[in-house]
Amino acid sequence: MDVQTLIIVTLANVFSVSLAMPALMGWRVSPGARYAQGAILAQAIAWGCFLLARAIDDRTFSSLWMAWLSLCFACSWHAMQHWLAPRAGSWAVWAVAVLTPVGYWAGFDSYPFRVAWANFGLAALMIAVCISVVLPAPHAGRRWRGVMFVALGVLAVVTLWRGALGGFFTELYPHLRAPHPANLAAALLHPVVITLLTMASLAAWREEAERELQRQAQTDLLTGLLNRRAFVERAEAALAEARRYCDPMALLIIDLDRFKQINDLGGHAAGDQALQLFADALRSCMRKGELACRYGGEEFCVLLVRAEAGAATSFDARLREAVRERNETRTAAPLAYSAGLAVMGDPARTLDEMLLEADRALYTAKQRGRGRLMHQDQELTVSAPAGLPAAALRLVTK
Repeated sequence: MDVQTLIIVTLANVFSVSLAMPALMGWRVSPGARYAQGAILAQAIAWGCFLLARAIDDRTFSSLWMAWLSLCFACSWHAMQHWLAPRAGSWAVWAVAVLTPVGYWAGFDSYPFRVAWANFGLAALMIAVCISVVLPAPHAGRRWRGVMFVALGVLAVVTLWRGALGGFFTELYPHLRAPHPANLAAALLHPVVITLLTMASLAAWREEAERELQRQAQTDLLTGLLNRRAFVERAEAALAEARRYCDPMALLIIDLDRFKQINDLGGHAAGDQALQLFADALRSCMRKGELACRYGGEEFCVLLVRAEAGAATSFDARLREAVRERNETRTAAPLAYSAGLAVMGDPARTLDEMLLEADRALYTAKQRGRGRLMHQDQELTVSAPAGLPAAALRLVTK
């Protein structure tokens, strides 16, 4: 096959893939999948511009070819940021993506310059995607990342080869459709690479969808906290770790005070808003390794790692302050809560035993007037009345 025929095959391949990807993924997809769709569409437009260049305006359409190819690899790089993890260098990627077609257009009259400039620029973008793929991303599968790395890596090597030939050995590569082995290799590689990248992108999209389903299965949709089942599973693992290293552990069960009145006065929308506000306050007080869940209704459960009663009391004070700050933005009645505390004094204690103790302490807190933290029969914290400054919080021991 000659280079022109291979380019037509590439165009047919990439156009069919650009139509198939949205059909398979759908239109309502994640940002990562959207960037992947954009990358393959940009590739298709690029090769269309290349075929039109000689027939219409070589300089303009060849420059557009470079622009769309550069956009393709920039979109691929951004897809990796969403599927894997944020990487540094976004400004550099976009700088290369812009400078590659601009330099190609400005230096079009010099064949060696434009070929070297364009191929080195495109290779740099491919290498940026390869680097993004191989950097640590523990949650992402290695197989699709390996396929993407090998496919783009080989294409980057061939692209650098073409750039070196065109820029420094022009007599061996006198025009873009020359039947040089480097050009034939690039023309053969493009449809293969496009197919492999499409397969890798679909695998990444499926992996992302599975992670999202797993997250939804473990998350309370209203508050964004763990649901009860996921909390129990993770708390059991955390307790086992604490027993192994003899670390202290504290557990809080929290219940919003007079929550029924919020629903009765403002409707379920007001109740939902109150739950979301409290969950936001709870998240703002959490530290690494700590767990929080919506235990049921207006009840929440928190597991504090490497914490005893004193640390739990400090957490409670921070949480009450966070709730007080958020109450200032509410027009409805201010939120308040009662809490019961259990600590893992005996390494042999089970999660069920700690939950039962914390629940009894919560019941005592409700009986004694709400708005307080109880540990067994000891009152640790009394909340300040709504509107008072944080300094009004006081510690009380009985």
